[in-house]
Amino acid sequence: RRLTLHPALMATPPVPGVIDEEMCREGEERLHRPAGGAAAAPADGAVREVALRDAGSLALSFRNVLKIDNLVGFERLVKLELDNNIIERIENIGHLTSLETLDLSFNNISRISGLETLTKLTHLSLFNNRLTEVGGLDTLTALEVLSVGNNLIGDLSSVLYLRPFKRLHAVNFAGNPLCQEAEYRPYALAHLPRVKYLDYRMVDEQAVQAAKEQYQDRLQEMQEAEAAEEAAEAERQQRAERAAELAAANVGHVDAFRDEMLAEGGGDVGKLRQHASLLPLAQEFQAALNEAIDEYVATALEIGGLKREELSTFSEAFGEAKTEGTAEAQRQIAQYRHLVKRAQHDAGASGLTPSQLGAMQEANGALYEALMDMEMSQVERYGETIGAFESAYEELSKRLQETGSTFFNRARELEGAFTQKLEAAASELAEEEAAREAGSAEDEAVPEEVRTLLGDRETLTNALTQAHDTRVAQLDAREDEARAREVAALKGTIERLQADEYGRNRGAVVEIWNLVHVEHKNELLELGAPAHAEVA
Repeated sequence: RRLTLHPALMATPPVPGVIDEEMCREGEERLHRPAGGAAAAPADGAVREVALRDAGSLALSFRNVLKIDNLVGFERLVKLELDNNIIERIENIGHLTSLETLDLSFNNISRISGLETLTKLTHLSLFNNRLTEVGGLDTLTALEVLSVGNNLIGDLSSVLYLRPFKRLHAVNFAGNPLCQEAEYRPYALAHLPRVKYLDYRMVDEQAVQAAKEQYQDRLQEMQEAEAAEEAAEAERQQRAERAAELAAANVGHVDAFRDEMLAEGGGDVGKLRQHASLLPLAQEFQAALNEAIDEYVATALEIGGLKREELSTFSEAFGEAKTEGTAEAQRQIAQYRHLVKRAQHDAGASGLTPSQLGAMQEANGALYEALMDMEMSQVERYGETIGAFESAYEELSKRLQETGSTFFNRARELEGAFTQKLEAAASELAEEEAAREAGSAEDEAVPEEVRTLLGDRETLTNALTQAHDTRVAQLDAREDEARAREVAALKGTIERLQADEYGRNRGAVVEIWNLVHVEHKNELLELGAPAHAEVA
């Protein structure tokens, strides 16, 4: 007896869909189509043209898509729907950094990856996939809603993984093996304190309190560790902000400089400076140097603020001049357009006569001359504005360089005075050591290397002098570096403004040329064509 298969069982499996322009256009149009109807037409009856690359949302659901691909150029997407496909891997969407909503539900995804750059993502659905754990979301700090229900997640570690997400207020784990554990819900309530909706249910505050009491010992340890990490992170952030502020004021070198100057150094001199009787001298030097550095930094930051104000004032003046120039150019163009329309009206369907065409060509030429004259005036005005800014900015730069020179001279003085005091104190220590060896002084522990150094006055003096010269050389190098950075920063700022103005001018000239000699010229030729045809 022969068996006959039902036709449905004999059907060929559907071919995996490929994301292409046609699919994307259909997906974009679906978002503007009323339920059960065709795409809505604009009220004015105009044809709705959609620039795909400007689309903010894209629906590619139920398209049998196997691989995410061909979405290059869709960087403006805010919402992407890829649900109900056969996708096995999250890939090729890292460039969609504007995404806020991503739906990957009802696919075959087994691992969360490829989302690291989507830091604006607030809503993510991976419902009904093949996930065994939650991970790969560390950078998505803006995440507010996450659905990973109906997967294969079986460990509570996936719940704990979500604890650091401070904006997460709705989570769905329903349908995973871990939800069968009696411990699941109280564990989730205790360890996800910011979540207000868990598995489609609003969180009950009494249940949360009971869960926290159940895990209070573990939670206390976690909270203490989190508080310590937050404090450390705040300190790192503060240091980073200070470093950025100092670098912007061209004094980012001061911390490294401070460490160099206060370093005890190696060798016998370093051990000598550590001697108890010499420590007060080092502390005095440190206090004086820190005071000088603080004054230098305060003045540099003040000058940096004045620089920013000067640059802001320049930008405002430049913007105003540009706005005024643009308005005048538009007025001139509007006058020309009025002449064209009036000539068209007078000519009617027959087109412009040769005399009318000649008059309009003269008007177009006059427009070109007027626009170019205006552009030349703008160039002069911008040049004067840039020149005034350059003078004021250069004056501030010189002031900063003078402040740096004063500081480094002060640092040299402090280093010289410290070395002299160190030499005098070392001489006294040498005399005390000589007396001790003679048996006329109390014994005080002195390292053998230091004792040898103290016993040779010439070697002691040479060692201290060499250490001093090394620090002075470091001072000189730091000063040269600071001056070179400031000169380069000044030059870079001015050159950047000049380059921007040059680019603006070149762009304006090209724009004027294209308007007058291409667009207007072609338009006039078309307006005169009917008359020429009749003559022919």
